[in-house]
Amino acid sequence: MKTTLTVVLASVLSSYVSGQVGINTANPITSLDIVAKRTDGSTAEGILPPRLSGDEIKAGDAQYVNSHAGTIVYATAPVNVASNKTANLTSSGLYYFDGNVWQKMMPGDPRKFNVQTAGDIKNSVQDTDHNGWYLLNGRSISSLPAAAQNSASGLGFTSILPDATDRILKTRVGAELLGSEGGSNHISITRSNLPDINLIGIVSGTAESAGSHAHTADEGGYLVGGTSVGNNGSGHYQGTAVASSWGGVGMLNKTSTTGAHTHSLSGVATIPTGGQGMKLDNRSAYLVVNTFIYLGE
Repeated sequence: MKTTLTVVLASVLSSYVSGQVGINTANPITSLDIVAKRTDGSTAEGILPPRLSGDEIKAGDAQYVNSHAGTIVYATAPVNVASNKTANLTSSGLYYFDGNVWQKMMPGDPRKFNVQTAGDIKNSVQDTDHNGWYLLNGRSISSLPAAAQNSASGLGFTSILPDATDRILKTRVGAELLGSEGGSNHISITRSNLPDINLIGIVSGTAESAGSHAHTADEGGYLVGGTSVGNNGSGHYQGTAVASSWGGVGMLNKTSTTGAHTHSLSGVATIPTGGQGMKLDNRSAYLVVNTFIYLGE
């Protein structure tokens, strides 16, 4: 009781004298100076922050605003259903509030464990810029903060960031420019892409007829000359240049019968495939994420 009272009095007195608070010391050298009570290992020394479960920390979301940046708590368990502020509470440990979300405290500078360099690419289910990472969505370079603009310019982006929307990432080949876009999600089949096969179709008609036969005329008859059929005896039809002069003279309704012979047949058979000219989707099964580039904080 005596020791505790002495510490409290010393803390209050020192705060009045120098505006600084000391615990276990009458001469604090910082805003809050805590000196170990004992150094022989007979007591547990240190600072013990508030201990709360992830769900208990989440319950106080409304209480933590930007002015609470720097607040430290110890999460005894991860949050079950995360909110925006507790999205990083995935395991027990020390966390600090950065003014927007709770961040896990790591041993040392986290950037030494996860080094980022301007131009690094990552995929994430986050949907906004964060911690120096900028969404690759084709936006204007001028819309970025000044430091990010400088980094983008140093990477060769002069007007816009690349747009990674609905695209996969590929490794550069030859003289391809880094950050350039190309390719398509769909394939159009051309004739040269089809397999080298014959499509089988049916051509209707008689190409060959054996034996003696005659040919009938589709239009009612054949106009012939040099015959004795209905002419004036001279072997040639001589009309009077009027329509009535034809009157069937020099007209036969079928050719004369001749010997066995064949007929040449040529033509193009059109065989529809039944297709609709639809494009093929060139994408494999996928997981939708966003793509970010690191341009620095």
